[in-house]
Amino acid sequence: MVSMCKLSSKTTSPLQGSPELTPCKTQSTRSMSSSSASLPTVEATASPTVAVAPSIPVAPSTPVAPSTPALSYYRRELPTDLVSFTSAAGRKLFKESLNEGYAEGYFNLAGNFTVQSEPAYCGPSSLAMVLNALEVDPGRTWKGVWRWYSDELLESCRTESDLKANGITFDQFLCLASSHAQVVAKRGAQASREEFLRDIMYVTQRDDVFMVLSFSRPVLGQTGDGHFSPIGAYHPESRMALVLDSARYKYPSWFGDVDTLYDSLQPVDSETGLPRGYFLISRLDSRLDLNLLESSLLASNSSRSEGTAENLAERPSGAYPIKISCGKGSSSCCSAK
Repeated sequence: MVSMCKLSSKTTSPLQGSPELTPCKTQSTRSMSSSSASLPTVEATASPTVAVAPSIPVAPSTPVAPSTPALSYYRRELPTDLVSFTSAAGRKLFKESLNEGYAEGYFNLAGNFTVQSEPAYCGPSSLAMVLNALEVDPGRTWKGVWRWYSDELLESCRTESDLKANGITFDQFLCLASSHAQVVAKRGAQASREEFLRDIMYVTQRDDVFMVLSFSRPVLGQTGDGHFSPIGAYHPESRMALVLDSARYKYPSWFGDVDTLYDSLQPVDSETGLPRGYFLISRLDSRLDLNLLESSLLASNSSRSEGTAENLAERPSGAYPIKISCGKGSSSCCSAK
């Protein structure tokens, strides 16, 4: 049997991409003899051709960008009368401060620097930074098996939603800090300009006591309102102090004139009707008696008038200050969660 097939001149559709085979006609032939007879032709049915469409490439899905507020910022420009810590001038000021002995606590703070986790968490963030710099054991776990301070573990008398929206006041910071450390608070004009300078000079010569400012940003030419941040160093020649700004996403750390910093403590907080101020913070078990830094006792301490870190009287071990209450809410509202 010989199979007789041929290609059709008709082609398939573009999806098929190959010529179409015509059905084969199979004929039976015998040997070339005189007695051969023709056999009937049998029509063979060929398997139908199946057209398979080629796969169409699918463009990779484009990742959806996160929603961005209509108005957003990447940091603010620092006012010209403030010196960025990371600028050439700022580095020079810091080196000279360090050489003069007025940046003794800087490395403790820098090693524990905390950018506030919420826009209004400058108070808890500054306090967490100082407590970790003082190596205070919070007595409770942060994550896993580790005990550590973070701003979200420090709560005030305010609810979490209120704290995120409005932050904390001067008194609430004092209450919160006093639950974990020894604290002296000086509000606005309660401390003179000279006293403020002496306190800055004192704390920057030690690594066991720190200062946190509660100041008004607009006085310094910055945007926003009240803010908390610790002092990291002091430059005697220029009378400038290094502020380790806890809102690092907004402003870098910066050196500012001490007189202008003092002025920034004076504006009245619209929520409390009282001026802002600053805090001196040390460990509860410290041998330092921060009560000797109270305004009424400074005049009798001649060494303080020169800004020296020596001869600050120590108190007997075990004689620690009594924790204060917030004045509203429960007495335990200013504590770790």
